[in-house]
Amino acid sequence: MNLQKKCLNNCLYTNKSIRSGSRRHNRPSNRAHFIRTGLLVLAALISVSCGKDTRKRPVIIWTDISEFVAYSEVFNASQNSVGVVVNYKENPALSLPAAKDEPQPDIIIGTSLRTESVIKQFKALNYMFSSHEVNKNLFYPQLLDACKKNGYTYLIPVSFNLPTVMFAASNSSYISDNYMLSLDQIRTAGAAYNEKNENNLYTRMGFAPQWNTDFLCLAAMMNNAMFHEKKNTLLWDKNALDSTVSYLRSWTTNANDSFAAEQDFSFKYLFTPAYSQIMSKRCLFAYMSSRELFALTPEQLENVDFRWIHRGNAIPIVDPMITMGIYKHGKNRHGAEQFIKWFFTEKAQKAMLEHVQDMNLSTKTFGIAGGFSTLKGVNEHIFPIYYNPLLVNIPMADYIEALPVLPMRWTNLREKVIDPYLLDAIHTDPEYLSKIKTLEGRLTDWDKQYF
Repeated sequence: MNLQKKCLNNCLYTNKSIRSGSRRHNRPSNRAHFIRTGLLVLAALISVSCGKDTRKRPVIIWTDISEFVAYSEVFNASQNSVGVVVNYKENPALSLPAAKDEPQPDIIIGTSLRTESVIKQFKALNYMFSSHEVNKNLFYPQLLDACKKNGYTYLIPVSFNLPTVMFAASNSSYISDNYMLSLDQIRTAGAAYNEKNENNLYTRMGFAPQWNTDFLCLAAMMNNAMFHEKKNTLLWDKNALDSTVSYLRSWTTNANDSFAAEQDFSFKYLFTPAYSQIMSKRCLFAYMSSRELFALTPEQLENVDFRWIHRGNAIPIVDPMITMGIYKHGKNRHGAEQFIKWFFTEKAQKAMLEHVQDMNLSTKTFGIAGGFSTLKGVNEHIFPIYYNPLLVNIPMADYIEALPVLPMRWTNLREKVIDPYLLDAIHTDPEYLSKIKTLEGRLTDWDKQYF
């Protein structure tokens, strides 16, 4: 009955943690499922511990990815030697090292785990690859390499997302490429789509960079602005960032007349979700990540088409990858290894996808943990069964490009500092530009909140 006491403690702890909030990629509509299913998993472990099952201490997972509750159900049902308990942490990276008065995690899953101050909390996992417990040939090698430090693999990439532009299938005649589009191609097609009325006001506008601040940051990263962390500091290439701002300003003035004209059009016509915007034919393109695109219903996906966004045949990962590692102070290393060996197989990931689909959640989620799997075969052979558009447009493995290591609070940093700066900087009114605060000044103000 010792397991029962431990599980009840974890149960209380999990409920308390879940109520604290969620990160952007955790959908609020799934929060109740996270709690309910987590309790069911715990109850099952308590039940079997009092019967004939001989499970030892359960594997404790810390994560802010709600899908892992469902994945733990699949794992626990697949065998009877290791049990998994999922504990919610709003940002696992910020919770390390684990406090002594709480259950120590065995596995940690989330974003921002690659940062310098966090990666040292994990065990090196080279032995799992050298012994073929995990088959490295199943992965995109560039993603595995992005999780190494000094030649050692401390984390294993779980999932990632890519940038897309979506458009109404009936507007495909404006699109020059069947698989990918560059920023220049998006600008050219968007300008060709523009229309004005007799009062010289836009009634159609193909695309404007300012409509989605995620697109502004993508353009900067694709232009080698190289936002990255070094010694807990955000660094970037200032010349490349300035070049990006000039490029985006030129886009606005040459394609859409002015920043004000883009704003006016958006205010008049683009007050509905992105899917509705392109289906209304008011605009040609809507920018979104693959996670957002494939969260559309099958009926909606029938009416749209999409292209990956590339630069020189490189498709950059948007937002930090989700990664997984074994906490070096965990109490159940063997159990953690068993879960990892199971998780990184095509068979297990197919079972996870099937289980989530069978649950009929009110909010649709994409793929593995909200993104593409880091296992090539899963994306190429299994995903198209669930996401039909991928039958004709799977991203080429060699084109996928991992981002540099980003700061621990990257999402907040982007929302509060980088995105507002870029939006102000691409303004085309000279009087306005003379008043905006520099990126360095905004970063200093942001730092004061945390340090």
